Amino acid sequence: MIKRAGIVVAGLWWLALTGCVGKGEVAQLNLHAVPPADAQKVSLPADTIVVVAEFEDGRSNKQRIGARVHQGGGETVFTVWNGRAGLAVAQVVTDYLKKRGWRVELAKTGTGTAPDGGPHVTISGRVVELAVDAKSAFGSTQIAASSRIIVEAVNAEDGSIVRMTLKGSASQTVMVFDQEDAEHLLSAALSESLEKLLVETMIEKKILKLKP
Repeated sequence: MIKRAGIVVAGLWWLALTGCVGKGEVAQLNLHAVPPADAQKVSLPADTIVVVAEFEDGRSNKQRIGARVHQGGGETVFTVWNGRAGLAVAQVVTDYLKKRGWRVELAKTGTGTAPDGGPHVTISGRVVELAVDAKSAFGSTQIAASSRIIVEAVNAEDGSIVRMTLKGSASQTVMVFDQEDAEHLLSAALSESLEKLLVETMIEKKILKLKP
């Protein structure tokens, strides 16, 4: 009995470290904003309203954002929780800018851009890359995440447009893999890229523009 219990414990330990064989499972990831821990809020004009619209998903494979390859073979596919990568990115952009001090909201369906009371700046764009992949081996799992989005900000006041390409990446090795590891790493990669938007732009007279 003692010997059999030892075998069971050893088996559970093995599964905890390497993970069981994947059988085509699908894991939905909930992406979220991850601003720098020491980041201070940006001071912006209180009368400037910014909205973020759903991004176009320009990826060739829109059904997934990556996968975990199990040590014993097989894989678990990663998707965003709502199946719409462009909307997931827009939500992260909104939350990130809000946490950094912007007056910003996620655009509602049919929202327009109007100088008289409507949003002064409308941000949208295109998702070029959004991926997180994990590979499990004996005793560890390597995770890599990357993002590349094209951001387009339209100013209602004069119709001018600011375009930027934002890139982010992150990697990590964990002993025991958890779905939240992939979720957090891709969120961090996407959030890292958004810092460039804050650093290289400014809002003046309700118009978003690149800093000189």
